[in-house]
Amino acid sequence: MKKFLSITLLTLMCCFAGCTSYWYQEGKTFKECRRDLLECRSEMQKYSDKSYNLGVYDLKFEKDCMDQRGYRLVKERDLPLRVRRQGPESSYEGHNGVAGILEE
Repeated sequence: MKKFLSITLLTLMCCFAGCTSYWYQEGKTFKECRRDLLECRSEMQKYSDKSYNLGVYDLKFEKDCMDQRGYRLVKERDLPLRVRRQGPESSYEGHNGVAGILEE
């Protein structure tokens, strides 16, 4: 019980302390970044039997796909100030948001 409480507390602290990671590639617009993430997830669905709640395989697939496209995971506190952010669709550990510059 103590271990469960500790893990829950740590997870909550991370959520409130800006531990969220975002897929980001310098110079890419927010729309481009979001489109690339959605394309990776669409491709992943071909190989996964889950329609929601990304599992370990799904997260690994997403990371590999985004890495191949030149993205890197960046903590919110390390993102440039002038980028649009969209948090992860889920608060489960391992889920990542997306960030990119606004189109001018």
